[in-house]
Amino acid sequence: MEEENKRNNLTIQDFMNDMRILDEQLKDRELVKPNFDFGSNVVTNYINWLLLGEIMRLNDNLEDEE
Repeated sequence: MEEENKRNNLTIQDFMNDMRILDEQLKDRELVKPNFDFGSNVVTNYINWLLLGEIMRLNDNLEDEE
């Protein structure tokens, strides 16, 4: 069974890539944009998943070094 979110995809670099894509979309005056609530649970959960992914990756790296 495949994980819904793979550990390799939960990185700060992926977050930065997502933010770059959002920035490009926001600058597009032709694109119809929905309202976005920055304080919503979706955003909080996304950031929590990124933090968890980074911690898991660091933990995996520590286990590999031992």
